[in-house]
Amino acid sequence: MKFLPTFAWTLFFLLATSTKLVATVTVTKMFSNNMVLQRSMPVPIWGKASSGEQITVTLNGKSKTVTTPSNGAWKVVLDSMAAGGPYTVTITGANTVTITGVYVGEVWQVAGQSNMDTRLSFYANLADSIKTANYALLRYNTLRQPGQTSTGSNPWLVVSPSTAPDLSAVGYFFGREIQKTTGVAVGLIVTAVGGTTLASWQDPATLAANPNINDSDKGAMWNTWVAPVAGYGVRGTIWIQGEQDCNSASSPTYGERFKLLIKGWRAAWGQGDFPFYFMSLSSIHSAQTDPNNVSPVAVVREGQRMALAVPKTEMGVTIDLGEVNNWHYANKPETGRRFALIAKVNDYGQSSLVYSGPMYQSKTINGNQIKLLFNTYGSGMVAKGGGALTGFAIAGATGNWVWATATIKGDTVIAYSASVTAPTRVRYAWADNPIFNLFNTEGLPAAPFSTESPAIPVAISQRSPGIAERGQPAPAMNPAGRTTISVVTLAKIMSIDSDEEIQRIGVSDLSGRAWKIVKPGARRATIDLRALTEGVYFVSIRTAGGSWVLKVNIWN
Repeated sequence: MKFLPTFAWTLFFLLATSTKLVATVTVTKMFSNNMVLQRSMPVPIWGKASSGEQITVTLNGKSKTVTTPSNGAWKVVLDSMAAGGPYTVTITGANTVTITGVYVGEVWQVAGQSNMDTRLSFYANLADSIKTANYALLRYNTLRQPGQTSTGSNPWLVVSPSTAPDLSAVGYFFGREIQKTTGVAVGLIVTAVGGTTLASWQDPATLAANPNINDSDKGAMWNTWVAPVAGYGVRGTIWIQGEQDCNSASSPTYGERFKLLIKGWRAAWGQGDFPFYFMSLSSIHSAQTDPNNVSPVAVVREGQRMALAVPKTEMGVTIDLGEVNNWHYANKPETGRRFALIAKVNDYGQSSLVYSGPMYQSKTINGNQIKLLFNTYGSGMVAKGGGALTGFAIAGATGNWVWATATIKGDTVIAYSASVTAPTRVRYAWADNPIFNLFNTEGLPAAPFSTESPAIPVAISQRSPGIAERGQPAPAMNPAGRTTISVVTLAKIMSIDSDEEIQRIGVSDLSGRAWKIVKPGARRATIDLRALTEGVYFVSIRTAGGSWVLKVNIWN
């Protein structure tokens, strides 16, 4: 047997050691050329390297360094940045990864099933939109291309006539509006897949905590298409889904499972209660003729409305956009516009816009009439096209539904029927393809509803300029330009924060009669609204910088 000389063993050892030290540093596939990173919040970037290896990430002259832990998964969190670009990101360890054409701006996840997934090229009516799609500051990354069964190395693409055909149609019209509004780069992360159930999008922690979710495909879409990007800094999520759950087994529990999904995604992202906006289902199938229609589609829509109880959610309505026997209705520009209206008001300071049609809030029974209180969101309610209101059905505690005579009075609708002497229930637009014509004057349709559903506990229906929900940019400063107020309401407990001392908070009813006045003398205050009876109230807030008024709707 021949033995290697001592120097040869030494050389072999050094080479082996050296090979270990230069193990390739990699970054998760989503971090690639032309990407957009979220502005005004800490931004995580992560990847793989050798245990103990120092990783430095540099962007726009600022660097962060971490030591790779034993599992080889490193993560750097960059400090909050203003919008800008183009930048180059370098990730340096034993080797260097360079990412070019990077912008800091607004990032939205575009999620759900086919009505969100269908591309611009799917719709013949959008051919001209593709030809004019030149937006250097609008970029997208679609995780699943046709035929893919696992996440590939799909690139970030700059929107142009050559790249636009493969972009989500709703995502495009939404993103285009947000880019025009903000003037900064907008990135869309598209995780939608057609023909998928709600259960397939649930995250593992939610499924583990809720074993009653036992669908055969539970978690499958999350694991493949969402998990790879969970944690990527986003402003929020827009979502269209539910068509695949329109059956007698899934529809009754849709609302509760949808709430779990929203909470689970937020927990998995780890950036707090980011905005989660969704559209309720469009109309489908033949037109309604009977107020007693059995409709799993209507049940899913109601479950979607019930999800508004989750903080920082908003819902748009699309029953006026649907087509007979075609879930994939063509008017995606309007869907994108309605999503953008929600974001413009709630995230981008355009508080004077109207982003929702009328939303049912509470009912009062008076003899053979039921008075329905709405948040109109706009400047009033109308029967679109003129004439009488349609689509309202009324019933007693037992017995069939009958069509109701319905009349608008201010922010209420009075419903009754001569054939129902002791009514207890009303529902509106309750069918796969319902009869409806209640809109606000701004042209947005009222959401379908049933008074049999639980009331959504508390909603702030109007804000003065300068008032924002906590954790989001204020819609506007007050006229003096000095003070920002943020408000969050949960389970009838209202928390108010100000960057100036709060001098006075008053709560009064619509007649102006005071219910409570407090003088906090601090920048934070809490108001307990649990003793209030059902109705509409005003909450006034005064600081040295100005005064604000909230219109608050209370349900018991």
